[in-house]
Amino acid sequence: MGDASYTAHVSNRKSAITSKSKLKTVANHNLRKYRSSDYSRDNILLLYGTENLYKDVQEVYHREFDEAVRIYNENQKRKDRKIDDYFEHVSELNQDMAVEIIFQCGDKEFWEKHGDKAERMEFVYRYTLRKLQEFIPEFKVANAVIHFDEASPHMHVVGVPVYDGYKKGLSKRVSKRNVFTQEVLSGVLQDKLRSEAEGCFKFNVKETFAEKKQGRNRDLSVLEYKVAKESEKLETLAKDVVKSESSLAALSGSIAAQNVLLEYTQDELEEKQQEADRLTGLLEQIKQYVGTFRLFAPTIEEYAISVEKGGKIEAGNSYRGILNELGQLLERFKELIREGLCWFPRLMRWKTSVGEVAPIFKDTDNGYSYLLYGYMNVETREQYLKEDLQSEIIAEMRVRTVEQMDANIVALERDLAEILRLSGEQRRLWEAYEK
Repeated sequence: MGDASYTAHVSNRKSAITSKSKLKTVANHNLRKYRSSDYSRDNILLLYGTENLYKDVQEVYHREFDEAVRIYNENQKRKDRKIDDYFEHVSELNQDMAVEIIFQCGDKEFWEKHGDKAERMEFVYRYTLRKLQEFIPEFKVANAVIHFDEASPHMHVVGVPVYDGYKKGLSKRVSKRNVFTQEVLSGVLQDKLRSEAEGCFKFNVKETFAEKKQGRNRDLSVLEYKVAKESEKLETLAKDVVKSESSLAALSGSIAAQNVLLEYTQDELEEKQQEADRLTGLLEQIKQYVGTFRLFAPTIEEYAISVEKGGKIEAGNSYRGILNELGQLLERFKELIREGLCWFPRLMRWKTSVGEVAPIFKDTDNGYSYLLYGYMNVETREQYLKEDLQSEIIAEMRVRTVEQMDANIVALERDLAEILRLSGEQRRLWEAYEK
């Protein structure tokens, strides 16, 4: 391996572009719109956009959202709900209205040794920019510039993350969270794009990148990999589990009502045997589902306790771009209610006076921090204020815990065993009768 580093830092926290004033600050810095002895406007290279970054972003807004805003406004009866200018509208929401990515290949120490090759980085960054647009087409680039006047040549890319497909309200919106998912941050920016940049870097600079370091550019740890893979299994199994449980329960109830199978004809007996065989396989799926779920029992317990305390869930460190184990699990099970609000009905529910409910969380930091917002009925989807139900959200009222699912499996196994026993008795009677 070589000794050139690779970084792709996405604006976050203090560097997040959440207002027009912050966007203007970024524009002034990137295009050197002020006098400074530290920087030289002559040593920057504009790759994309114009000398007016602020206007470039506005034009992206008009190009991407004007049609969606027009359709949205046509469906609004109340004038106060209409949007005159989406750029102005978002700038007042205190959310990411644009995103900046800073790419840097090689640190100060590297370029002190290889400064004579710095100008070749134009080709590397042009290629990286093109691949960025190819790999993340939802990130609409507004402006890109290379700075050659600092210790390391690096590229600033400013764009708008556009997510299309909302079913309610405005169909197309700015959404950093939906575009820059953990998969994109890790799999694209730090893997695919890194690989492409390294190939071009090797060709032009004749050097290679160093191994990834821990932090934003690290590989997934063993624990993260396990969580990701086991969560994927849960997602797949969960689709069949509900049907399996209801099918077993229905057959069990049918047998309990009739008490015996001796009244069945031979054809009916064969059908019941086939059904029992099928449900045996489904029961194994349920057992596998619960077994996989058990791997995360301590993390789910941590989640449940946090909900019962009615507080905040710290899911990771956004500055370092790292989700903790609980944060990774929440990311996998997150179900959006609307922009900024989500819930996790498959992780845990609570039995209350208004039925089974799951908590609604406000995502306060792009998946790194959640604030308890309220509750929603898992059947009717009626929402309740946190204050109205919090006193009922206690450990004794938890539903679908690992222990409860284990008990359900035992009961279902017992019922299925009884079905098979009675079926065997009926079969022996028929065989005796035929003799």
